[in-house]
This record gives sequence, structure tokens and C-alpha cells, in this order.
Amino acid sequence: MKRGLLIVLGFVALTLLLSLVWEEYGLRVAYGRFLRQTGRPLFDLLGLEGVRIMGLRTRYINWIPFVGLLAVTPGLDLRRRALGLAIGFFVFWATHLALNLTQVRGAGQLSLIPILLSDALPFLLWLLIAHPVIRPWLASAFELPDDSKTSSGEP
Repeated sequence: MKRGLLIVLGFVALTLLLSLVWEEYGLRVAYGRFLRQTGRPLFDLLGLEGVRIMGLRTRYINWIPFVGLLAVTPGLDLRRRALGLAIGFFVFWATHLALNLTQVRGAGQLSLIPILLSDALPFLLWLLIAHPVIRPWLASAFELPDDSKTSSGEP
């Protein structure tokens, strides 16, 4: 119980700190510039000229829970953690660019489906990367009791 509470508190503290850096210390603006600089040539190469890249979209913050989850997952080896972060950041970059393709011209917001996928992505990536240590947790959490041990033999 105490260990679980420490993990949750670590996750909350790390994600709050990363959110502060993202919003208040310019990381959001720097990432927006990076996204525009890398996205425009890619879209041009793919023949998608004229796509407007929204550099300061609020949905780009979805990397923070992913980093927090990878950081606090006990039993995850350093190599898998580092590789997961690298793969994760590439996937976030690609999906952030893809979000711009879902924007309907003149609409103030994204459609519901891209929003839901964007919000679920950190948790799906975490499950894929941390599955070796998460699988036993899930197995024990959903383990059904053995009827032969608890049953008194009566129907």
C-alpha cells in the first residue's frame, strides 16, 4: 500500500513539474517551432502542401503522462525505459503532425475521434512498452479465485 502511494505521488509530482516547464518555461513554444520546422518539409514531400501546422495546440501535452508513467513504473529496466522514451517521442511527434491533418478548415476545434486517440495514446504506448512488468500486475488483479479451495463441496 505504501509503495503504491509513493508511486502515485511520484507520478503526480513529475507530471506537475513537466507541465510547469511545458507551459511556463517555453518548452511548449520551442516544441511548436520544432514541429513547424520539421512538419512543413515533410508535408511538402508527401504532397500535402498548404496544411496549417498549429504549433501551440494544447493537445501536444499528451507526452507528459507517458513520461511520468515510464519514469515511475517499478521493475522496468533502464534500457527498455530509454528505448521506450525514444520510440514514444517519435510516435508523439508523428501523431502531433497527423493531428494537423484532421483539422477541418474553419473549425475552431479538432474532431472528437482525433481528440480521444490523442488522449489515449500515452497510456496505450505505456502499456506496449512496459508490458513485461505490467502483465503480472494485470494477471493478479483479474485472477479468479480457485473454486476448489473456497468451495465446501455444496452446490
